[in-house]
Amino acid sequence: MNIKHVLFAIGMALFARDSATAESPAGMVLYFESGGEVYLLLAEHAGSQRGWAAFGGGDREGETMLQTAAHKTHEETRGYFARTDLEAKAKGQKPLMDGSYATYFAQVDFVPAQRVMNNPAPEESDAFDERSTFAWIPYSAIASYLNADIERGKKYPIDPTLLPAGSDTGWFWPIWLNNMRKGVVEGSLPWLKK
Repeated sequence: MNIKHVLFAIGMALFARDSATAESPAGMVLYFESGGEVYLLLAEHAGSQRGWAAFGGGDREGETMLQTAAHKTHEETRGYFARTDLEAKAKGQKPLMDGSYATYFAQVDFVPAQRVMNNPAPEESDAFDERSTFAWIPYSAIASYLNADIERGKKYPIDPTLLPAGSDTGWFWPIWLNNMRKGVVEGSLPWLKK
């Protein structure tokens, strides 16, 4: 074995080690369709000025991207949507990749947002309180923002009639909008493929 092969093998071993331990953030967009419109379940980040977005975050050691997306969505919907159900809905799906962030999509049955918001979260975990208010936002209320590049420091307002009482912010989180913009550019949003 020559030195090139040895160095290549060492490099591959280091890459595999770093890849296995690297954080792989992921999330999920929950939606339903009715009357020719697509509605996205979004939630406000609790105690933050980020604004409204779908669900997601960092992984736990040993999780796949899909498992991370399902567990974070389960937590951030206060346990209303079961991890196993979410994984089953997105199984085999190629995620929308925005940098290292993976987004999956799951079509769900309509449930009032208030029911999700009031779902009693397990007491042992603060993760279930990461989101405060919830709403079904029509995709048409977001679509116009997705026709141009998203500016991270800009606030993209939401029609206040779409938001529940008690909301602290009235805008979409630009980082999430940027992720959705990438889905529009790639044509990978499931409701746009039809």
